Amino acid sequence: MIRSCTHHRTALAAALAVALAAPFVAGAQDAPKEKGRTAQAKDLDAITVTGSRIKRSEVEGPAPVTVITAEQMKKEGFATVYDALLTITEAIGSVQNDYDWGQSSVNASPLNLRNLGPGRSLLLINGHRVADYPMPYQGKSNFANYNNIPTGIVERIEVLTGSASAIYGSDAMGGVVNVILKDNIDGHTARVRYGEATRGGRENTDIVLSGGFGGDRWSLVYNLQHFKRGELLAGDRAFMDSEDDKDYATWNPVERHYGIGKATPYPGLRLRQPGTVDNLPGIGSVTRLIAPPEGACDQYGSLYYRFTYRGYDRNTGAESTGGTMCAQRVFNNWALRTGSEDNSGYLHGTFDFSDETQGWASLGVWDSTGRFNSFLDGFSSPNFWDPRANNGAGAPRNFLKFLAPQEMGNHDAILTLSKERAIDVSAGVKGRFGDRFDWEAMVGRATYEVRENFPTYNQGKMFDFFMGAQQGTAANGMPIYTPDYNKLWNPLSPSETSVFLGRGNKKARSWLNQASFTVDGDLFEGWAGPIGFAGVVEAARQGYRLTPDPKTLDPDDPDGWYTPFGNIEQGGGSRNRYAAGVEFRVPLLDSLTANIAGRYDKYDAVRSGAKFTYQTGLEWRPLDTLLVRGSYGTAFRAPDMHYVYALPSSGVSDFTDYVACADNGGGGGYGCPWDGRNNVQFKIEDARVNRGGTPDLKYEEGESYTVGFVWDAFSNFSLSADYWDISIDNLIDDIGADDLLKAEAYCSRNGFTPDGAPLASPPSSQWCSEVAGRIHRTPGVAGSVAGSVTIDINPVNRAETQVAGVDVSARYRLPDTVTGSWSFNLGYTNMLTYKQRGLSTEPLVNTRKEQNPRTKLTASANWIWEKWNATLLVYQKSGGRENGWGGCEPLADGYTALTYVDDATCRDENPTSVTYGQTSRRHYGHRQPRRYFNGSVGYQVTDAWKVNLYVSNIFDKIYGDKWAGDFAFNVDDPVGREVAAEVIYRFK
Repeated sequence: MIRSCTHHRTALAAALAVALAAPFVAGAQDAPKEKGRTAQAKDLDAITVTGSRIKRSEVEGPAPVTVITAEQMKKEGFATVYDALLTITEAIGSVQNDYDWGQSSVNASPLNLRNLGPGRSLLLINGHRVADYPMPYQGKSNFANYNNIPTGIVERIEVLTGSASAIYGSDAMGGVVNVILKDNIDGHTARVRYGEATRGGRENTDIVLSGGFGGDRWSLVYNLQHFKRGELLAGDRAFMDSEDDKDYATWNPVERHYGIGKATPYPGLRLRQPGTVDNLPGIGSVTRLIAPPEGACDQYGSLYYRFTYRGYDRNTGAESTGGTMCAQRVFNNWALRTGSEDNSGYLHGTFDFSDETQGWASLGVWDSTGRFNSFLDGFSSPNFWDPRANNGAGAPRNFLKFLAPQEMGNHDAILTLSKERAIDVSAGVKGRFGDRFDWEAMVGRATYEVRENFPTYNQGKMFDFFMGAQQGTAANGMPIYTPDYNKLWNPLSPSETSVFLGRGNKKARSWLNQASFTVDGDLFEGWAGPIGFAGVVEAARQGYRLTPDPKTLDPDDPDGWYTPFGNIEQGGGSRNRYAAGVEFRVPLLDSLTANIAGRYDKYDAVRSGAKFTYQTGLEWRPLDTLLVRGSYGTAFRAPDMHYVYALPSSGVSDFTDYVACADNGGGGGYGCPWDGRNNVQFKIEDARVNRGGTPDLKYEEGESYTVGFVWDAFSNFSLSADYWDISIDNLIDDIGADDLLKAEAYCSRNGFTPDGAPLASPPSSQWCSEVAGRIHRTPGVAGSVAGSVTIDINPVNRAETQVAGVDVSARYRLPDTVTGSWSFNLGYTNMLTYKQRGLSTEPLVNTRKEQNPRTKLTASANWIWEKWNATLLVYQKSGGRENGWGGCEPLADGYTALTYVDDATCRDENPTSVTYGQTSRRHYGHRQPRRYFNGSVGYQVTDAWKVNLYVSNIFDKIYGDKWAGDFAFNVDDPVGREVAAEVIYRFK
């Protein structure tokens, strides 16, 4: 078998080598046939379009490609490449926001084509790969950063949506984004742009100096750019800082129904007496809040406010007052959008060695300093006995103190600062062989480094500062402390907090060394036209390394350093990649052309070994004005490096023990899940969850096909429509701990499921064995059912996704009139199907209604008249499901802790409740569509001077979700309207 496998690979490699050599043989035989001006004119008419390496005279091919020009980006009001790409209809998936928990980085901006995930589309710069962003997305996988592409040097962006692994290799599953940079600039131009949000904050400055030089045999293009964008804090948006707007007792029925406002404030300064029996009506034993001294909250300015905590008893309808505390306006200092200062430089030069051979080299450097912050953090004490309490009788106490920025030094002291540097250098030689074949050899190296500096706390020193020395043990077993409560209620000085505060540093680095040789041209004249050919061989080595601050590596160390601001993932490794591919364009008839491509890729340390992908396409032109097209291709993605090379890390959490549930009758009327109130016997407390890399992962595999048409219906009007379908199997992801525990119960307890319903696809014996090896139980002690449990959630090839939809685009240009020239563009995407399953034991379910968004539309109108130009753009995406999708609507009194009965009904099954047995509906609501308008107006003052005015989100729309529990997940885009003015000067 080994000999057979080796022979197969050797034969394939030999065939690819022969195919790559074919142009040189054919060129040597047929070179004299095509010379002079005719050949040169043909070469000038041919272009390379993303999705094929064969130059062609037609822009439209077998698969749709969206093109965004640099001028179009500017006219539509976008300050960055990423801003522009977010509006294309193919980018229909959502990504992690700046302000989400688990923020992976300060300056990272991933793109999600076809909602297949940021890592499943490929970013190219001038047709070549770039280094991955070195820090993992959501702590799991690497991705390409679209935020570090300077707009000043971009010529155009080509977006191919669909599988293209047969042309470009791994990652090209959902699409390819190819950013084409300028290689020829005539003269020199200076651009200065300034803008800000009309609601406040988010100031931005963009200064660009670009131009070119040239001689008889050489050229040099340069671009220098400074871009600064301020962070946007929640304090800049009044509607995002509303914790204290209303107390729960003042809510009206509508507010209770939709959960508007906040029943429980975010604590800032709080002293409690745990476990006090107050015998409040309908409440009984509660934790009593000890009121702060008068004026304590006011000392912190707008950060804290005095809050009277009110409980609303759903059984009696009575309001109860449990005390007061200093509540935190937590969102004041929470960054909604990160700020950064970027400086970049780019050089591209060429030198003609001869009429047939040209050398080139390029250098790009991007430096950025980002600023980000989230919640403040502080000290939470354990329960302790204070002998001074209750007039010397003693009482249990615990307290909480969040540190204000002024206590830590200033606002900058709470920031995470990110310094990033990306360097990309490449060089090559290209030329022509035999007057009919173009070739290019290139080598390149790209590096990306991120250094983050963030606040840290020494837990032991912080404990000693606030608690002091232990003074014995009380009769009830509680430790005795007599802390100085002045440190709780009064602001601390920076010199006091410096005892336990510090700064941490971590570094992440990725790199990519690559070399390639490509050739393309016409092999020979076929029966219906020339046979086009392209071939490529590639070799590359990529790697990454995460280096967290050593002092933050053990969050369980009571005397160690803790940080809520910096991820502490560890990992690193490198691997080689080799590839070879061929592509043919074969005219079958005068009106019918076939496109065929195949590629062989080999990655080190991948369980699947080598991977061969192929692609076919047809172009049929029954009329000069009509193109009917279709394509089919296979795709793959090599296991992400952080999935393979992540070093082990762990944490603790509570889970439901489904095995215990099965052993105790299935949970009775409450069902299995431990919910903090019922079924405590099914609780696994403080389970250890381990995560690390998995070395022997297989490739993700996919296939896609498209079918559609392009119709030039009449003069200056073009319409295209394409249906697309993409499926991916063996998707790599972590295994959820809850999924593992459910599978454990099914495998070891005769097919037990929490809801009693049989699984559509029961787990295989192999999967049951895998699950058993990932859950490690230590026998419990007396009084404990679960004992100690450790769960390994390392990633595996586990999931499957299928998506399908329709893209429609139209372009029309009116004949010139006395009012100027008018043109219109329309793009529309409708995701018809989104099927997925996380495990093979689960059914493949169409969750289209649950995705955000399902449809997306862009439309623009452009006007040019004498020295004036203007553009109006509208883009819209469907709102997607509301935050409460699938949940229970509240009962009349606002209570929502209900049990699902079926797809339409919920019921209160708490026997102690006066609403026992009452039902409500399940909620399946959608948010309204998000619709934004951008516009620009430009005026050419003189041949050298031009001014532009830009407005984004003209109508200042901010869309929310009344069902969201926290403000950050309530608003899609909190920025609102932004305006900017630009001055352009072209040097003579």
